[in-house]
Amino acid sequence: MQTWIVTGVSGSGRIELLKELAENCKSQGRTVLVHDVGAMIAKEARRQKLQFADDKILDVDASLLRTLRALVVKEVRVRILERPTADLHLIGVHACFRWKGRLIPGISFVDIGDLRPDGFINVIDDVQAVHEVNSRNPKWDATSLPNLEHTQDWMIEEEFIAEILAEVQSKPMYLVARNHRISNLADLFFSSKKRIYLSYPITAVRKERPELLARIQGEILTELESLFVVFNPLAIEDMPLVEGKELPDKVDQVTPDAQALIKSRTVERDFQFIDQSDAVVVYYMTDKVSPGVLAEIYYAHRNMKPVYLCFPHAVSPFLEGAATCISKNPEEQLELLRKFAARTGG
Repeated sequence: MQTWIVTGVSGSGRIELLKELAENCKSQGRTVLVHDVGAMIAKEARRQKLQFADDKILDVDASLLRTLRALVVKEVRVRILERPTADLHLIGVHACFRWKGRLIPGISFVDIGDLRPDGFINVIDDVQAVHEVNSRNPKWDATSLPNLEHTQDWMIEEEFIAEILAEVQSKPMYLVARNHRISNLADLFFSSKKRIYLSYPITAVRKERPELLARIQGEILTELESLFVVFNPLAIEDMPLVEGKELPDKVDQVTPDAQALIKSRTVERDFQFIDQSDAVVVYYMTDKVSPGVLAEIYYAHRNMKPVYLCFPHAVSPFLEGAATCISKNPEEQLELLRKFAARTGG
C-alpha cells in the first residue's frame, strides 16, 4: 500500500486528475482511493453546524479552521487504516491558500507526520486555465479573485511549501501537469520505469515543421511512454500569453510583470522537470538554433543527468561533450533508449 499527498492550487484540476487516475487504475484491477481533504473539511463544518457565508469556509477563525483540518486528517488516517489492501491512497489537499490578502496554511507538519506519506505530487496547469476555472467559482468575487500574476504567485508558493514538506519527510516530490497522460502517470506509482524529460525546440518546430511536432507529440511520445514516465514541457502552455496569443478578455491582465513571471516560471519549471528525471531525451531535428533546448542540455549535463540526443546534422564538439549518446534519427535513438530503459541501477 502506498500513500501520497497531492497538492495544487484551486483551479489546478488536482482532484479531477486523481479521480481520473483512480478510474484508470480500477480498469487495470488496482484499488486507488482518493481522499479530498477540502470537501471533507466542508462536510465536517456542516456536521458541526458551523455557519459561513456562501461556502467561504476560509473566512472562519484560523484556530477553528486548524481544528477542522486536524479532525479531517484523523478521519483520513482512519480510512487508510481501514483499507490496508488498497494499492494507493491519494490525499488531495492544499499546501496553502491565497485568500483576501492572506496566506493560509492548508496542512501542517503535524498533519503530514500523522499521514506518513510515501511521496508528494504538486499538480500544475496553464496559469490562464487555472484563472478561468477560479473565475467561475462563486467563492471568489471580482475583488478577491487572484489575477494572472497573483495566480502565478500562488502556484509558486504552493509548490515551494510542498517541496519543504517533502524535504522534511525525506520523501520524493514531483511536479505533474494536469494534462499528463493518465496511464503514464499510473506508471509513476506502479512500475519501475525510469523518468525522462522530453526536450525539443517547440517554437521552431511548431512554425517551420508542424508535421515533426505532430510526430513527436504522437508516435514518438507514445513509444517513450511505453518505456518511461515522461515529463513533457508541452503539457503546460503558458508561453502563448507572452507571444501575444492571449484571449481578448485577458489582455488587461497580461501585464509586463505577469509576462516576466511566465517566462521565468517556464524556464524554472522545465529545469524542475529535469531535476525529477533520470535522463533527458532530446529530439533536435532542426538546424535552427534553439536556446531553450541548448540550455536544457547543458543544465542536465551540469547536474549529472544522461542526455540522449537525436540530431541529424553536424555536431559541434561543445554539443558532443554534453551529450551521453547522439543518434542521427528517431529509430536509432529509440534503440538506445530501450537499452537505457532495461538497465538497472540508474
